[in-house]
Amino acid sequence: QVNLSTAADFGGLEDNFLVHLTGDLIAPTDGLYRFRLISDDGSRFSLRDEVIVDHDGLHGATPAEGSFRLSAGRHPIFIEYFEATVDNVLRLEWMPPGATEWTLVPSANLSTRGGEVKVTAPGFKEILETGEVRRPGDRTPLTSVHPAFDLVTIRPETFRPRVGGIDFLGDKIVVCNWEPDGGVYVVENALGLQPRPKVTRIAAGLAEPLGISVVGGRIYVLQKQELTRLDDLDGDGIIDRHYALATGWGVTSNFHEFAFGLTHHRGRFYANLAIAIDPGGKSTQPQNPDRGKVMEIDMNGRVRFIADGLRTPNGIGFGTAGEIYITDNQGDWLPSSKVVMLKEGAFYGSRAVDPVGRKDTPEVPPVVWLPQNEIGNSPSEITPFNFGPYRDQMVHGDVTHGSLKRVFSEVVQGVRQGVVFRFTQGLEGGVNRVRVAPDGRSLVVGGIGSTGNWGQEGKERFGLQRMVWNGKVPFEMLSVESRRNGFLVTFTQPVLAGHGDRPEDWRVDDFRYVPTVEYGGPKVDPRRLEVKSVTFGAGRRQAFLEIEGLEENRVVHIVTDPVLASGSGEVIWTTEAWYTLNRISPKVERVVSSTQAVHNTLTPAEQRDGWKLLFDGKSVEPWMAWGSDRRPGAGWSAENGTLTLTPGIGGGDIMTPQDYEDFELVLDWKVGPGGNSGIFWHADSASGRPAYETGPEMQILDNARHPDGRNPLTAAGSDYALIAGRGDLVREAGRWNSVRIRVKDGLVQYFMNGIKTVEYRLGSPEWEALLRGSKFASWPRFGRAGKGRIVLQDHGDSVSFRNIKIRVLD
Repeated sequence: QVNLSTAADFGGLEDNFLVHLTGDLIAPTDGLYRFRLISDDGSRFSLRDEVIVDHDGLHGATPAEGSFRLSAGRHPIFIEYFEATVDNVLRLEWMPPGATEWTLVPSANLSTRGGEVKVTAPGFKEILETGEVRRPGDRTPLTSVHPAFDLVTIRPETFRPRVGGIDFLGDKIVVCNWEPDGGVYVVENALGLQPRPKVTRIAAGLAEPLGISVVGGRIYVLQKQELTRLDDLDGDGIIDRHYALATGWGVTSNFHEFAFGLTHHRGRFYANLAIAIDPGGKSTQPQNPDRGKVMEIDMNGRVRFIADGLRTPNGIGFGTAGEIYITDNQGDWLPSSKVVMLKEGAFYGSRAVDPVGRKDTPEVPPVVWLPQNEIGNSPSEITPFNFGPYRDQMVHGDVTHGSLKRVFSEVVQGVRQGVVFRFTQGLEGGVNRVRVAPDGRSLVVGGIGSTGNWGQEGKERFGLQRMVWNGKVPFEMLSVESRRNGFLVTFTQPVLAGHGDRPEDWRVDDFRYVPTVEYGGPKVDPRRLEVKSVTFGAGRRQAFLEIEGLEENRVVHIVTDPVLASGSGEVIWTTEAWYTLNRISPKVERVVSSTQAVHNTLTPAEQRDGWKLLFDGKSVEPWMAWGSDRRPGAGWSAENGTLTLTPGIGGGDIMTPQDYEDFELVLDWKVGPGGNSGIFWHADSASGRPAYETGPEMQILDNARHPDGRNPLTAAGSDYALIAGRGDLVREAGRWNSVRIRVKDGLVQYFMNGIKTVEYRLGSPEWEALLRGSKFASWPRFGRAGKGRIVLQDHGDSVSFRNIKIRVLD
C-alpha cells in the first residue's frame, strides 16, 4: 500500500527530498475508478502516462481527487512526491466501480518488478529555494527554439513517425520508423521555402529500424539483426526486395539489444550494438559477446568489430574535424551519459560484456561528460554544426530532455576534450535523430518516445521538424578553451561594460566520476574553485577566468552571472557550460591584475560631471527620517561601507535632505532572503502622508522568495504596481544589484544592472490611464509633486545600499 507517514517510511529522509513510485495498478473490473492522493507537501499521480491527480505546492496533509476509466488488468502508474519541511505524508486511496467510500488501494492491487534498478543519478541534488523562479536557460532547461533558427513542422498531421533514422535521397527525406511493422517512408516537398510535405510508405516489415543511410542512390536500413539493402527493382519508388547485406553479429531475445546507426564513410558503414539489460536497467549476465561494440561493415557485408565498452550507444555520426562520434547512455560502469570519439581499438569503459577480461583495461576518456539530468539523460544522434559563428562544432539530440545540445571541442596534449552547452528546446518530441539537410542551412530533427521516462514529459512521442538558419545569433557562450591557469570564454557578441568583470560574477565548480558496477554514479570530490581574476580582451568578446588548482580528469562546471548581458542589452541565452578537462593545456593566458573596487567615492570624471555622494560609507548622514529633520532611526547604520537597515530595532523610511526635480540617481542594493524595500522619488515630505502615497517607487525585492516576485508589476525593478520591469535582470538575495533612475522633463527611465527596463512620461495619457486603473487612483497627490525627496524604504526586511550618487540635470 501507499501509506507513508514517517521518516522511516522514506528511508530516513525527513526534509527536502523527492520520491518517485513506479509500478502497476491491477484493476479488478472494467469501469470508472476514482482516486484520492493525500500528501504533505506536493504530489502527482499518473496512470498510463496521463496525470490523474495534480496536488502540487506547499501544503499540509490535504487530499486531491481525480478519476480514470480502466479496463480490467494491469496499468502502469507513476507517483511523484516532494517534501519540504515538517510532516511527511503520502497516501493513495481509491473508490473502484460500485464502492461508496474511500479506502487505501490494497497491496493486492499494486505490483512492481522485483530486483529492478531505479534509473536515477546518485548523489546530492541542488535544491531550489521555495518559490525560486529562474528564467529558462539560467540553471534550468530552455523552453524555446534557438533564436538563430526558425522551426517548421514538415510532416502532415496524419504522419506521426517515431523516427529511427533520417537520410536524404536528393531533395527527399527518407525516414525509418520505429513502429510495430517497421516502415520506411519518403517525405517529398519538405525542404523548400514553403513546405507541402507528401509522405509515401515505400517499405515495411523491418525489425526495430534505428538507422538509415542512402549510398549511391540506394537505401540501407539497420535492423536489430541485420543491415538491409532496400531494392526497387521496377523503378516505381516502392521497395520490392529486402536484401540482407550483413548479419554478422549475435542477437538474443532481450528487448534492449538495439542496433543503432547508421553512418557511412569511405565505402563502409558504422553502427553500434547495445548490451542486454534486465527490466529496470541492470545489465544482463551473461552477455552476448558481440554487444557493446562498434561495427564496421563493408559494402560486401563483411563485419568487423573495431571498438567496445559501450552500453546504450544510441548516437553515431560525424562531428568536429570530420571524425565520427558516439553518444552513450548512463548505466552500470557509466556514471553519466557521455560523448566519445570513435577510435579503432578503443575501450569505452563498460565491463558488462566481459567483466573479467576488461577488468584492468584502460578506458578512453569521453570528449564530454553529460552530467546526468543537468545537460544529458538519453543522448542520441550527433551531427556536424557549422552555422554562422558556430564553426566546426557539433550538436546532438536527447530523447528524455527533448532537445539539442551543442559541443565545442579542442585537442589538448593529443587528447580531444571539450565543453557542452544547452542549445535549443521548443521541439515537438524527444530528439532521436538529427541531420544537416542537403541545403546546408537547416537541420532535420526526428522525434521519438516510449513508455516510462524515455521521452520528454509533456511532449509528443513522435516528430519530424526542420530548423532553418535565420542568422539571428543570440548572446551566448560560443566556446570555452582550456589554459594552464584557467579558461578562455568566447562569446557570440561583446559583453556589456561592467558585466562579468568581477570574480564574483562567475561560479566555477568541478568534480570527477568513478565508474562502478552500480547504476550511474554520484559526483565525486566536488569542489568550489576560486576565480582569482577576470580579464576581458579587446572588444570584450573574450573573458579569461584565472583559476588555480585545476586538475585533470575532472568536469568543470562554469556558471555566468544570470544578468550577464551583451553591449546591446541582450541577456545571455544560457548561463552554464560543462567542460571535460581530460588534460590541462600547456598554454598560459595573460592576466591583467584587477584592482580592488573602491566604493562610495567619486571619480574625477564624476566630479566634473556634477555627481554628489549621498553616502560616504562611514555615516548615515546626510539621510534623515521621513518627514522630519531627525536623524534616521537606530535600525539604519553604516557598516563595512554599506548603509544597512537591520529590522526590529527602529528604522523607518529615510530621505535626502533636499528635493530633486530633474536628476540622475545611481546606487547598489541587496536584500536578505525574502527581502522587500524600495526607492521613492518626488516624494512630498511636507504632505504629512507616507512616502509611498506621493512618490513613484522603483521596487527592491528578493523575487525568488517574496510573493510579490511572482507578479511582474510588483517584482524587483518595476515601477511598483504600474509598469513591469525585467525579473531576468535581477540577482538573487545577498548579491548586489546596480540601478539608475533618470528623470528629465517628465521622462522617467529605470535601469537595472546596466540595462534600461522601464520608461514612461509623467502626466502622459498613458500614465494617467495606468493611475486610474491602479490603487493609486484614490491617492490624489501620488506622482503630482513635480519634485521631492529621494526615499529609501523600511519595509521590515534587511536591506543594504552603497555607491549612492546623484546629479542634478539642468
